[in-house]
Parts: sequence; C-alpha cells; structure tokens
Amino acid sequence: MKIIRQHVHLPRISVGRFDWLNRSVVIAGAVLTAVLFTGWLPSAVFAQQVVAVNAASFASDRVLAPETIGAAFGAFKTTNDQNYSASTTPLPTTLGGVKITVGGTDAPLLFTSNSQINFIVPATLADGTVTVTVTNSDSSTRAGTNTIARTSPGIFTLSASGIGLPIGQTTNGTTPLTNVYNSDGSPRDVNPGTVATPNFLVLYGTGFRNAPAINPTDANRVAEAVTATIQGVPADVSFAGPLGGFTGVDQINIRIPPQVSGLGIVKVRLSVNGRAANVVIVRMGGSTPPITSTDLATLPNPNQVNGTLTVSSQIQAGGDGRTYFFDAYSYTQASGVTNPSLAISLNSTQFDAAIALYRVETGGNLTFIAADDQTGALGNGGDVPGNGNALLAVSLPGPGTDLIYVTSTEVEPNATGSYSLQIQTGLVQAIAYGANIAGTIATTDLQTSGGDYLDVYSFAGSQGDQVQIKLTSTAFDSFLILNRSNGDLQTFDDNNGGGSQARDALISLTLPETGTFYIIATPLEPARTGAYTLTLTKLGAAPPTEGAEAVATKSVPGRVLSDDNRSRRQENERRFAARHVVIRD
Repeated sequence: MKIIRQHVHLPRISVGRFDWLNRSVVIAGAVLTAVLFTGWLPSAVFAQQVVAVNAASFASDRVLAPETIGAAFGAFKTTNDQNYSASTTPLPTTLGGVKITVGGTDAPLLFTSNSQINFIVPATLADGTVTVTVTNSDSSTRAGTNTIARTSPGIFTLSASGIGLPIGQTTNGTTPLTNVYNSDGSPRDVNPGTVATPNFLVLYGTGFRNAPAINPTDANRVAEAVTATIQGVPADVSFAGPLGGFTGVDQINIRIPPQVSGLGIVKVRLSVNGRAANVVIVRMGGSTPPITSTDLATLPNPNQVNGTLTVSSQIQAGGDGRTYFFDAYSYTQASGVTNPSLAISLNSTQFDAAIALYRVETGGNLTFIAADDQTGALGNGGDVPGNGNALLAVSLPGPGTDLIYVTSTEVEPNATGSYSLQIQTGLVQAIAYGANIAGTIATTDLQTSGGDYLDVYSFAGSQGDQVQIKLTSTAFDSFLILNRSNGDLQTFDDNNGGGSQARDALISLTLPETGTFYIIATPLEPARTGAYTLTLTKLGAAPPTEGAEAVATKSVPGRVLSDDNRSRRQENERRFAARHVVIRD
C-alpha cells in the first residue's frame, strides 16, 4: 500500500457562527493518487473482468455515482509495465497507455498500474447499468459492469481499506484543525465539545455531492440529504459537498453530540439519501459527567410524570456497543416506612419501553436493583402484541435514594418519543413460607396497560429451597408469574394447579439462588376481578446445584407468555446492569 500525503485548503464553509477559510490540512491515502492493493481480489477474477468500486469504501455492490473516485481492479497492461500518476489538470483520459470508459464515456484518470486504476466517474452519466471497459497499452481490453446511481458514499480511511480511522480532523471553528489520528496511525482522543461550544468532525470522502437535496446550491450544499450518527446518537450535518481544488473529493462536517463524551472508540455512520457509507471509527475523549435527575418530590404530581426522550437526552452505553437515551427520576425512601416498595409503570406508544432502577450509594455510585421491559404488556391471555410497555414492582433495600431510568429496550437503541410514568408505593406485600393468603383482585390494584389487575407478593428464599406456590379462585382463571429480585422472569404457570375446570395455577421449583422473589397473582384477563387464595409452601431443601434454574412443568395446556418475550424477560439484569451512564454536560 502506498500512502500519498497532500496539503489541501478547506473552502470557505459557513458553520454556525464561524467560517473555515484556507486552513491547511493533511489528507492521506488514495485522494489524488493510488493506494496499491495486492491480492484484494482473486487473480482468476482479474483475468476475466474489471471490478470497479468506490475508492474510499471499497463496497462490493459496484454502485458508483457521477464524479466519484473509482478504483478498478483487474489484469491490465501499462506501457513498460510501470505505474503512472496524473500530474496535470484537467486529468488525462489516457495514462501510461491505458484508458477506461464508463458507459462509453472516457473517464479522467488519476493512476494506472497493471492491477489497479483510479479514475473519476464521468459527470454526465445517467442512472442505470453501465459497462466499464479498460483498453490496455497493447490494445487488449477487459470489461465489467457497474450500476450508476446519484449517490455512492464512501469515506476515506487512514488504512486506505474503507475500515478503521477516517482521514479526518476536528475543530470548533476557532482552534486549528486537529487530526483524529496520531502520527503513528493510532487513534487520537477527540474532544466531544459542549452544548455551548460544539466541536465538529470533518471527514473526506467521495460519491455524495450529487445527492438530491432541498437546495443543493445553498451554503450547506447537500447536508440535508445526509444523516449521521456517532455510536448511534444522531449528529447534525452542517455541510456536505465538494472539496474545492480536488477532483472527486467530497467533504462532510458533523457536529459531535456532547453526550458521547467518554465513550472511547465509537462508530461513525453516514447515510446519503438512504444509501449507507462505510462505517469508520474515532476515539471519543472527555470524561463522564455527573448524572442529572429530576426529584419526583419537586413535581406538582410526583406520582404521574409525562415526558419525552429526545436526541438531547442523557445516554447509557450498553454492553452490546449500542447506546440508549434515558431520563432519570430520583425517589427518596424515608426511614420507618412499614412497606418500602415501588410499583413503576412506563407506557409509550412511540418506543419499546424499559424501566431500570438503581440505588444511589455513598459517593454517588449506582447499584443496579431491577429492571422490566414487558410486564406492562400483560393483557388478554398473555403479552399483548404491539404493546411494549413496562411495569416493575419491587421492595426497596431500606431507606435511601433510588434512580428510576426511563429508557428503551435493547431492540430499540437510541429510541425517542413521549412517555407516561406512574409511581405507586406500598403495593408489594411481603410474605413468608407457610403463608395462606385470602386475597382479592380489585379495581384498586396495580393494573397493566393491557388491562390486567395484579397483586404482587415478595418472599425471601435460599438457593436450593424446594418451593410450591398455588393460586386458586372460583372467580377467574388463575395465572402465576414468579420473578427474581432483579426483575428477571423465573417461571410462570396457568393450569397445573387443577381445580374446577383446571383453572388453578401451580408453580413447583427449586430456587436457583438466594434472594428476594416476587409472585404476581393475576386473572391474566382485562378488567377481571374476584377473590382468590394464594399459598406459599417450602417443601424442603435440596442440595444447591450451581446454575440450576428449575421451572414449573407445563403439563396442562394453558395461556403462556410468548417465547420471545420470555427470553427477553429473563435477560433484564444482564442487559441493564451492563449499561453504564454517559450524559451531556
């Protein structure tokens, strides 16, 4: 691989309240001359055809846009088998005895060799399928086919392979442009900027200047046709268009969202009129600022909150490399409360809702307590399709302050939209082995957005305890759900308790761990009420088995929670505990 460094000057581009005028930068790799790749394509392919790709992304789809810098690979023949680079402008259409035509039109040439040709896709080509023909110095020819489209975005990378660090800089408009890489090619920490003083990421590519835009001749050129995200967080594009003085080279200026401060290596994704460019990475510097939260006690109605997740909300970084917007609300539990528990409902029609609850420890550290992303969807006989609401009922670990996170599930990273949050206290009833509860499902009970009323009980158990839970009722078809202390679903049952018309529920299992478990008793039917009996029995203690997760046997057909939602319920702790908090300043 050969890397050529060229000094270029940025054109005057109005970005916010400042201009960039003739600032010297360094562009490396395949901008005006060749990046030599060997063995990139099989020699058998070389012998048969011309394979032309975007010279920045090297995307295999063979889509090229007019005025894009293309790279053609194949078995070619230059004069004296030498490499040739263009040294004059306008660029020649014959170089080293070799020429290339795209759709019958001669293409300007940047570089020719016996295995690679860098060229400019003719500006006059219409969209559609074209033939790319190379005529060698010995008059032999090679040909291949490509698709012409208005856009074929690619971002130049330091490795000249379409992956890794981009050839790019950052500036806030008053500071000099700073490369996103060090002199040894390692990533340099990028300043994420602030809301008051934003920092901009300047990238160089090819293939997006002709994107259909609302006004392609205005100061920001085709910026409105480009969308950008940094680690999934939407980032404003302030300019996208040709880089003056360099044939085929385009420039894009992206405002860095300050929420990504401290994330480390992040992915930058661009899409031009729906067509994705190659993904590049930068290393985001900065530190994690403190969490901001709204104290529920300061609100006019601390039990009912209406809010909206936006692209300016705080973010959590997930263990899966994704990010998730969230709002935080603090709840302080006073000492001396006889039933320190919370029932939290989160409803949204615009995103798949998830609740996470954390205890604020001494020094401000957070300890994960529990999470839920689906219980609110309980409706007529199971999870209501299309209902992504959450409901979390837990006992609190004594007096203290807890943070309630309103966020989205792992299937909807960076989701936004309005939501309704409801907080109720004292609804979780603590019981112990030997309990025989005569209860009633009433309209004053906790209710899911799917319409089901619930009673929630908690009990302390030890790993290896053999437990039996039974729910009987003549007023409704009983349904039992057993959750772990972290909100994970342990198991559920509908009809194994037998009874009249096999309507009683029974869970028998060996507890897989020591801790608090939650029993949800419900008719699993919207608006259904009535009396019931709940018993909790310890049958004995079995030797602890590492990893044991016994579940009730579903020997009698009945209503069930879907397999998809069951698996999602069982992974709450792993997913939410793995997220860490990164927020705006």
